[in-house]
Amino acid sequence: MTNLTNHQDDIRLKDVILKLISIKQLLWKKKFHIITFSVLFGLIGSVYAHFKNETYEAHLTFVIDENQESGGLGVISGMASQFGFNIGGSPSGTFSQTNIQEIITSRRVVEEALLKSGVIDGKKDLLINHHIEFNNYSKDWIGTNIEGLYFTSNRNNFSLQHDSILGLAFLNLTDNNISTSLQDESNIVKISCLSKNEDFAKLMIESLAQKLEEYYTIFQTAKSKHTLDFLSLRADSVLNELKKAEYKYASYKDSNFGVQRAKGLLEEIRLKRDVEILNIMYGEIVKNLEVSKFTLLNNEPLLNIIDSPTLPLKVNKLSIIVAFILFSIFGMIIYSFILIIKQIINEEMS
Repeated sequence: MTNLTNHQDDIRLKDVILKLISIKQLLWKKKFHIITFSVLFGLIGSVYAHFKNETYEAHLTFVIDENQESGGLGVISGMASQFGFNIGGSPSGTFSQTNIQEIITSRRVVEEALLKSGVIDGKKDLLINHHIEFNNYSKDWIGTNIEGLYFTSNRNNFSLQHDSILGLAFLNLTDNNISTSLQDESNIVKISCLSKNEDFAKLMIESLAQKLEEYYTIFQTAKSKHTLDFLSLRADSVLNELKKAEYKYASYKDSNFGVQRAKGLLEEIRLKRDVEILNIMYGEIVKNLEVSKFTLLNNEPLLNIIDSPTLPLKVNKLSIIVAFILFSIFGMIIYSFILIIKQIINEEMS
């Protein structure tokens, strides 16, 4: 039984060897056809590389600061809490490493970045208008209801067509041009932008970083700003009351100068007490107001930029020679595979 099994294995191995020899002979026989097909495929690749637009690659890296409330800021928060004020903390969970990339490529951040102005080819305009111009989208819109569509900085004047085009630009950029990456075991985030226009790639990536920081500042300082506004209004109100109390006290002293009556003395004590209480209140509010201002300043920025894009940018251009070699190899593999499959089918059918 064992001898029979070994004999069958020998037969199968022999069949495989014979099949490989047959394939080798076939490929050698068709070598001129294979070479011709490979050269044709290589020429197609060269033509593709020649007409393919070059793209520019811009990168920006920054560090995420997730410990905004540590150190001096924690002490400031403790001081303010003694007076019953909540000056806000750092929502590091919202701007953590895991979701910062999603925020960068979110529709709100990307669209607002596109509505930032920049100079490209000596012309200052919104990035969305530059994006439409160098991609020649306007030519495709001739004869449609969006022919001559133009974006202004006032988003309140946008029509449904403006919002639709802005949404399409967002999808196009996030799918093909803008990407983010987070380096392993670090807080360093990298933003990349590919574009056929060098200036646009640089301006777009800088605008993204700026809008991300603005978004963070609004979110991070919301509580602190609310506290600051409240304290400012409260300080003005108490100061007005203090001035009125001081005026009443001074007027009473002037009108009763030299008159010593028990009832008048009680009224003077009451007015003086009101002035002292308001003075203490105003002093405490001013202290907390300064603490709140300091806290607001310490809540920003989120981004510590390490590297920003500088011109000239890295150019991504497929070499004609490299394209010829790659396409030739690809064509050789395809044609050889077709020949082998065809021979196997013929052998099975015969």
